[in-house]
Amino acid sequence: MMVLLVVGIVILALVLVGLIRVGVQVEYAQNRLEVRLLAGPAKITLFPRKARKPKPRKKPKRTKAKQAKPKKAPPTAEEIFALVKQLLPVAIEAAGQLRRKIRIDAFYLDITVASADPAKAAVNYGRLNGAIGMLWPLVEQNFKVKEWRIRTWVDFTTEHPTLSLRAAVTLTIGQIISLGIRVASRVLPILLKQKDGSKSRQETQKEAV
Repeated sequence: MMVLLVVGIVILALVLVGLIRVGVQVEYAQNRLEVRLLAGPAKITLFPRKARKPKPRKKPKRTKAKQAKPKKAPPTAEEIFALVKQLLPVAIEAAGQLRRKIRIDAFYLDITVASADPAKAAVNYGRLNGAIGMLWPLVEQNFKVKEWRIRTWVDFTTEHPTLSLRAAVTLTIGQIISLGIRVASRVLPILLKQKDGSKSRQETQKEAV
């Protein structure tokens, strides 16, 4: 009974961990960019990074000279092309699956079009709204969007346009593991086959020499 309880607790913990969402949050405003790593409620700043204090230099240790190992022959162009040809469908399929799993938790965009020439500002404002009207439906068709807001303005009193953005994309740890297992199960046999073929080619070249 105790074993079943422990197993149940472990399974429950794995399920809960698998539901944790991880991703990236980007904020841009007033020429300042911030990038944070999201892991559940935790946020870790990736950029800008804090300046680290210089570490004291350590005296270089004397190392014994190692004998140079014979270099392996690089893969031929035919082998590289064959490998890419086999991996390309896997990469395309993985990209499609990843796209369906990614969720846009937040997308807030504010753009102000500005120009000293009123006619130019009006034309650019119309082009901007036209581009947004064409591109955003494609985003909604290909990704799950939780919250979003796009606002545009036009300013005839200044020459400098402004932009502010806050966006966050996430997916669950379980989805990452599931996708990783699927991709690995298809990629590893291809890589092992290519490795075996490379070994046999090297052995043939040695025998010929």
